[in-house]
Amino acid sequence: MVQYLKSVDIPENRVILITPTPLCETAWEEQCIIQGCKLNRLNSVVGEYANACLQVAQDCGTDVLDLWTLMQDSQDFSSYLSDGLHLSPKGNEFLFSHLWPLIEKKVSSLPLLLPYWRDVAEAKPELSLLGDGDH
Repeated sequence: MVQYLKSVDIPENRVILITPTPLCETAWEEQCIIQGCKLNRLNSVVGEYANACLQVAQDCGTDVLDLWTLMQDSQDFSSYLSDGLHLSPKGNEFLFSHLWPLIEKKVSSLPLLLPYWRDVAEAKPELSLLGDGDH
């Protein structure tokens, strides 16, 4: 994926890889049983994918957010997962709280293309956005 992005002129410093989240095997097994199958994933295997993601990020020179480790370093990570596999609302908040600083760091040096919203003329906003309005 990173090589493809580079091939379409997206530099590696604009990419953030995210490892998979850990798997709560007991909760996911319950979901599997409801679907009529046995447990089909293991957290140790998810960890291998997470490690591969970390290695790719290092090899390609991209930033990486290691959710697999971060979630397991904090409290009981099962509250971050709605069914043992997918993020719950709390898990989405966790992701946002760790991803936003990485995004902010990348975009903080970008130029502001549009005026600050308070600087837009309410009566004729096109003048604030397009100059004389003929563009």
